[in-house]
Amino acid sequence: MSYLIALLLVGITTALLLRTGLNWVAGLLMSVVLGGLWALGAVPWVLAVPLLLGLGAMWLPDSAQAGFKPRPRPAKKATKAKATPKASLNNVTGLEALYEIQEKVGIGGMATVYKARSKKDGRLVALKIPQEKYVGDPRFVRRFHREAELLAHLDHPNIVKVYDHGNQGETHYIAMEFLEGEGLDRLIESRRLSIRSTVEVMIRVAEALQHIHAQGIIHRDIKPGNIMVLRNAIRQDGSVDPRGVRLMDFGIASGKVLTRLTITGARIGTPVYMSPEQAKGQRIDHKSDIYSLGVVFYEALCGQPPFQGAYEAVIHQQITQMPPPPKQVNPEVPQVLSDLVYRMLEKNPEKRPGLESVLEVLRGRWQEDPGLTAPLYLALAVETKKGTLRLMDPNGTLVRMWSGVGSGRGMFPSPPLTVAVDGTGGFWISLFEYGGGAVRLVHRFDVEGEITHSIGPYGMKLGELLYPVALAPLSDSLLVLDGEACTITRFDWEGRPIARFGGAGQGRGTFDTPRALLASSQYLFVLDYGNRQVQRLSHEGQYLSRYAFRKSRDSQELRVLGGIGLTPNEQLLIYDADSQKIRHLSIEGEVLSSLPLPVAEGEDASSQVDMVVLEETIYAIRRGSSKIHRLRLDGQSLPSLEVYAPLRGIALWRNTLLTGQSESTGLSAQAFD
Repeated sequence: MSYLIALLLVGITTALLLRTGLNWVAGLLMSVVLGGLWALGAVPWVLAVPLLLGLGAMWLPDSAQAGFKPRPRPAKKATKAKATPKASLNNVTGLEALYEIQEKVGIGGMATVYKARSKKDGRLVALKIPQEKYVGDPRFVRRFHREAELLAHLDHPNIVKVYDHGNQGETHYIAMEFLEGEGLDRLIESRRLSIRSTVEVMIRVAEALQHIHAQGIIHRDIKPGNIMVLRNAIRQDGSVDPRGVRLMDFGIASGKVLTRLTITGARIGTPVYMSPEQAKGQRIDHKSDIYSLGVVFYEALCGQPPFQGAYEAVIHQQITQMPPPPKQVNPEVPQVLSDLVYRMLEKNPEKRPGLESVLEVLRGRWQEDPGLTAPLYLALAVETKKGTLRLMDPNGTLVRMWSGVGSGRGMFPSPPLTVAVDGTGGFWISLFEYGGGAVRLVHRFDVEGEITHSIGPYGMKLGELLYPVALAPLSDSLLVLDGEACTITRFDWEGRPIARFGGAGQGRGTFDTPRALLASSQYLFVLDYGNRQVQRLSHEGQYLSRYAFRKSRDSQELRVLGGIGLTPNEQLLIYDADSQKIRHLSIEGEVLSSLPLPVAEGEDASSQVDMVVLEETIYAIRRGSSKIHRLRLDGQSLPSLEVYAPLRGIALWRNTLLTGQSESTGLSAQAFD
């Protein structure tokens, strides 16, 4: 056993000697020890082989021992240099004679850009080098050099300049002016653009596009990443240095004649910024660039592109859908700019404005509010984060929006339950919010979006409310329908309660799950949903009559009623949810006509319907839907209006700013006849 321990120690010592390079010492030691042990018979004869190898190692020449040298220690990691290491510049091989490569400054999907200095004239340049995997494609190489040839013939302060292009062996390059700045995409992402600076950047890009279109060139890849804003170009006041914007990357630009190469490139680029005709692979012209510029403008104003999702989903949206108008996404966007962007995003290229028209708006008085020039507007309550209260003209153009969900002034923890308009042009909304006496559930805004009244604290006493589902302004007071208490409370304009009537019951002045309240010049109409009827009351709350429909002549079961409205001559509109029709009735209950109310995709046919009438046209909404259905009282159907947010209520607003008149409107259209 002692021999074996001695042998182990010798083996360890020998290994250490070999690792330090003392091969002959290790060989001598192993030979002496093993030779002695073998002579004493302590180890078998087979160990004579290591003995001979050890003796041989003593006399190996240095050249032979070189193969057995120990592994060198790893060198210490060098500190990271600011310049790009030579190892990462392999794809610029051959350019050293022309340029001094300094560092890599960017990498895209198809090319890498380096900062370099020309050895010929000392000028700083940006070298654009195709990635190696594309160099073997002759079509790509042709397109790459075509970009340089196009840019070399363009002379405009907002188009990146090209100084040289060519190839050194297998290395192709374009030498452009070196620009220090950021892409528009980064500025949008960091929200560093004001509306003014956005407009001024768009002016420069539009002017650059005008120049290339005049040369018969279509860019075909307008996107924020291809627009460079130079360092310090955006001033503190939001203005932009006219020479501080560059349109870049003409890699897939082409003339108006589409070749096989350009057809192949029809789907090249980012789908978010493609025009519908480009997304479909159709023949395109300069109007395609105008669409793409509209998408970029939209994103810069709203902080998000108009269409989002996977590639094919975006392609589908580009071809078939219109996004929400910019002002509905960002209330701070002036209406003039919102309208301009929307026209630029027209699916039909012929309907898009030309660049001259675009520039006329951008250089004009886009900051001025055109004002409220129509006599009547639709007042809308919607479920969204911004602009929960809105004014829209009868053709669907948004003109005002304010309030929202939040903690700021004029903001609330939840969107409105409904909206109503009084005779002086005030907008009344109700909310659902738990709280003590300090919490008010009914608020009035003026047309500028300022709160003028807050009434109706949460509670069950007279003047307190639990769930105010409907409002009906009169000439001297406001009526509030409490859907949970099943009562109607009358408030004066200072918020003091005057009276309360109703209560839970089976009808005749009491209610089961009341949902809507309307006021004409003489009557109140309550949608008594649980009892499947509409009750007619006096303004003081006295029961007068009811309206209901049997499911059939032989049945006593009543139809479900889901909404009410009034015509200008104070006739009644009742939505029959079972048949999905609007029944037009006289006050005496005679059915004058029945109008089918279409159910749009995604709408719930059983949702509550709110209706107003303007010039013989019914504007009807299903709560939770984003569409305003339009149909005439004679049965003619009109195109619906899109609001792009779930609707909570609708009312008519008379523009008293034009006439100076103040008269009671309630939710009735009588005053507008």
